[in-house]
Amino acid sequence: MNSDRARIVLAPDKFKGSLTADEVVAAMTLGCADVGLDARCVSLPIADGGDGSVEAALRAGWTARDLPTVDAWGQPIEATTAIQGDHAIVEIASICGMSGVQLTPEHALTASSHGVGVVIRSLLDEGIHHIIVGLGGSATTDGGAGMLAALGMTLRDAAGNPVEPTGIRLLSLADVDATGLDPRLSSAHLTMACDVDTPMVGIDGSAEVFARQKGADDDGIRLLSASLAHLAAVVEPAVDRVGLHRAPGSGAAGGLAWAGLALGAELRSGADLFLDMLGARGHIAGARLVLTGEGSLDAQSLRGKAPVAVARSAAELGVPTMAIVGTNRLTPTDIGDPFVDVVALDRIDSRCADDPAITRTLLRQATADLLTRHLGLGHT
Repeated sequence: MNSDRARIVLAPDKFKGSLTADEVVAAMTLGCADVGLDARCVSLPIADGGDGSVEAALRAGWTARDLPTVDAWGQPIEATTAIQGDHAIVEIASICGMSGVQLTPEHALTASSHGVGVVIRSLLDEGIHHIIVGLGGSATTDGGAGMLAALGMTLRDAAGNPVEPTGIRLLSLADVDATGLDPRLSSAHLTMACDVDTPMVGIDGSAEVFARQKGADDDGIRLLSASLAHLAAVVEPAVDRVGLHRAPGSGAAGGLAWAGLALGAELRSGADLFLDMLGARGHIAGARLVLTGEGSLDAQSLRGKAPVAVARSAAELGVPTMAIVGTNRLTPTDIGDPFVDVVALDRIDSRCADDPAITRTLLRQATADLLTRHLGLGHT
């Protein structure tokens, strides 16, 4: 094995609720050291627009900026953004995310994206005109109504009273006035970094696919689904974007992507955007292999999440990719060709789901085992 082809790129995403991407890389690096290959490892913790996206930008040299805002239920918080020149990255998981809260049906119905709009306005105040909004990890299913309201759109009921921009209130929406939208939006460039292709409304819409993990029960899912459809019916004619609610990806972050598109934002794969920003292809080209991973490999992974994007990019460069995941909900037929091997840690020790220390140990062990099996270490 020559020295160039011996490089091993460690490019995992976070194990959500357990380890950050940096912590996953640290555990993998220990596994590389156990088989004498730590000097050949390239650390490349990645993100796809969800939790950890701002951290990824900061690792790439961006500057942190804390801005005051509110969380999904109106409580004052500070959100860290990443700034480089007149560009900024906003991570909605740190604004209207789940925040470690045990979410209830009431949480699901009353969550609002208002705080995202507050942060965007603050960035515009600072002269920042290129704003990337990372859409993963939201607790909201309000169709971005909260964000639109914070940016100046007026929402009214049939009596002309303001409508609170939360999922449970949107069915009372009768009309909107978009003339009050912040005029600086017309010259700003908004990018919605999205890791799914779910539409906002439909049998596979945002409420149907994501609301349960945000605390909604069956009745709440039906109400939120109806609310999103009603919101689209009222807002889209007002902004001359009829049919937008069916666009792939518009359902990301409870429809926040749809609201961004209604404002003229560009929708991009979060994984591709952040891989570009981190110069991933340059690190992967010529490597011996890539080792990636995430907490759960499932149907959503195939719709654009970071580990699959890494594997597909590596395949284009002729570099094989292996994955270590917390759990694997896909069959080999589902997965197809992206990975030459997949190890699910919960099949080794199911306690890893609730114990980060066990997850670290298993990541280290699985890394060493994979390298031993696939690299023919006795011949290096």
